[in-house]
Amino acid sequence: MRSTDETPPPAQRDATWVFERAGQRIELQHQANDNGSLLTISGAGAPRSYQFKDVTALVRFQSDMEALLLKTGWSFNEFLPDRRSVADRRTWPRLTERRRWWTDGLLRRYFRRRPRKNR
Repeated sequence: MRSTDETPPPAQRDATWVFERAGQRIELQHQANDNGSLLTISGAGAPRSYQFKDVTALVRFQSDMEALLLKTGWSFNEFLPDRRSVADRRTWPRLTERRRWWTDGLLRRYFRRRPRKNR
């Protein structure tokens, strides 16, 4: 059931994608505003901003920009803000090297050796 209280949605933090190449840095940042969405590109020369009425157009433009950056030697470095609620699990020690040990029984059931027929 929805309440009659019209509480505004929580403030959305700006999303930033960071690319690096040979000590240089480029940041692509989304910002929501009254006219739609703004994409700001900073780091390589003067900052540039592009206004989009439709977020789909912004995502399409940014995807093309990211593809161009990756093809010209830039590499994706980080995404901000970091929205993970727990510490990075990649640094946790593993009990064994088997990552999917729970599937071993299933594999044995589906890939049983068939008895060879005598020729």
